[in-house]
Amino acid sequence: MYERLAEKLKTTSAVKWFPGHGAEESWIAEVEEELGFLLPPSYRWWLIHYGDAGLGDGNILAIAAPEHREYYDGDLLYIHRLNLTEEWWVRRFPHRLDLFVPDSDELYFFDTSARDNQGEFPVMCYDLMNDLIDVYASTFAEFLERLIDERS
Repeated sequence: MYERLAEKLKTTSAVKWFPGHGAEESWIAEVEEELGFLLPPSYRWWLIHYGDAGLGDGNILAIAAPEHREYYDGDLLYIHRLNLTEEWWVRRFPHRLDLFVPDSDELYFFDTSARDNQGEFPVMCYDLMNDLIDVYASTFAEFLERLIDERS
C-alpha cells in the first residue's frame, strides 16, 4: 500500500531515521486512547515501520515508549499535552495535532476534524509569518512524499 513511499525512503537523503526504532502497537493504542480517536493509517504505518525521523531542520513527531514520553520533546502526545496547556491556542486550533515543527516559520499538523473515508486526516501547513493555514497534503503519506520531493 505504501510501496512508493517506502521506495523513496530507501533512496532519499532528506529523511534520516534509525532502523529498529518503530513504535509498538501497544504504545500507539495508549496514545489513541488518550487522544480519543484513531491515528491515520498511513501515520500508524510510518510509526510502526520507521518511528522516529529527522527531516532537515526538525523531527517528525513520533510515539516514544511510555516510560520516556514525559521527557521526550519528539513525542506526539508530549507536544499535544503541552499545546493543551495554552488555552488561547486550543480555542484557535481546537482540532490541531502537531506533526512536524521545523526550525522555520511554519509548522505542520493534522486537522482532526476532517477525517476521510480511509481514516486519514489532512495535513495542514501553518505559515507563522503570514498567519495563514493551508492544506499541505491529504494524507500523512502524501505529506512525507511531498517533503521528500521538496527537500531532495
